[in-house]
Amino acid sequence: MNSKFTTKKELLTGLKKPKKKIAELDSGISENLETEDKVREIEKKYKFIVNAYGELMTLINRDYVYELVNDSLCRVFGKTREDFIGKTIAEVWGKQKFEKEIKRKVDQCFNGEIFKEEDSFIIAGGERRCYAVIYYPYKNEKGEVTHIVGVTNDITERKKAELALKESEEKLRVLNEKKDKYLSIINSDLEKASNYVKSLLPEQVNTDIVKINWKIVPSVHLSGDSFGYHWIDDEHFAFYILDVTGHGVGAALHSVSALNTLKFQISTNTDFRYPEQVLKGLNNVFQMSDHYSMFITMWYCVYNKSKRELRYGGAGHPPLILFSSIKDPVKIVSQNIMLGVEKNIDFHSDTINIERATKLYLYTDGAYEVKQPNGKMMKIDDLVNYLKKNQN
Repeated sequence: MNSKFTTKKELLTGLKKPKKKIAELDSGISENLETEDKVREIEKKYKFIVNAYGELMTLINRDYVYELVNDSLCRVFGKTREDFIGKTIAEVWGKQKFEKEIKRKVDQCFNGEIFKEEDSFIIAGGERRCYAVIYYPYKNEKGEVTHIVGVTNDITERKKAELALKESEEKLRVLNEKKDKYLSIINSDLEKASNYVKSLLPEQVNTDIVKINWKIVPSVHLSGDSFGYHWIDDEHFAFYILDVTGHGVGAALHSVSALNTLKFQISTNTDFRYPEQVLKGLNNVFQMSDHYSMFITMWYCVYNKSKRELRYGGAGHPPLILFSSIKDPVKIVSQNIMLGVEKNIDFHSDTINIERATKLYLYTDGAYEVKQPNGKMMKIDDLVNYLKKNQN
């Protein structure tokens, strides 16, 4: 009995080792299966990324045979994977095209060099589009180039933008040449040009209804400051002042153009009795994007003699200064931004009743941007105080 028990015990002990090995093997198999699942999941995600990528991608072996292509490539050229996979480049694109155009580029990559070029292709539907093509050498663990990876990116829109920019630059160059030519002609006789601008300014007015005096002291021969006034009809008298940014012929011509628009009332769909309509019309025509970044500040006012009412609209110009029976002068601030900054915006105007013997001052910034004896620049309040003390 004792001998038999010992034998059975030894047998059970001997079986423990195989069971342990089996358990270890089962564990290893489970781990391997889990690893394979992870690999398949990673591969699935990688394929999704490659196929969802907008660029056209290919993998070609040393026999010039396509091994992989992504969805973007098939979609662009109107082909299926079966049209590529397992076929040579020559079979897909034709032997002549392969020998004359493609082989040299691919061989360069198989020699270990990255090849880059920009080209245009006719894609599915017959449209010709531009592409940036790059071939990368793919090396194995031994450093041998076994495949090339082709990545092709659509650059059609970029090419169109470059062409449009080039055309715009050429147009701008031509315009600048014309501008320089005409400016050279005008600058050869600045005095005549200056006299022409002055000739557009109206005569002073002295009537029972309105009296107008003005003074202009230009800092240069030509600038963008101008003004005007006229009767719109028997009831309405318009007066306006404007200032174009900058100096010289460009600003002066811009100012003259705007002045003539007001003087001859040539703005379409505009009732010149209403400043808000006049400002909007001028703003749409004189956009700074179309006029060498020049913008306009101005006041446009209309006096109704029967109602003794003043309707006014300002566009980024210094305040009107109004003196009446009220002891302190009134500064009327512009309600709107300057003209030419933004298209198709609405402008606003306001009205005020005018007493008899009221004095109204319109001016440009040169009237107060003056250095005083103490070295400081005048401000608008300094101008108001000066006018207050020198009403006569």
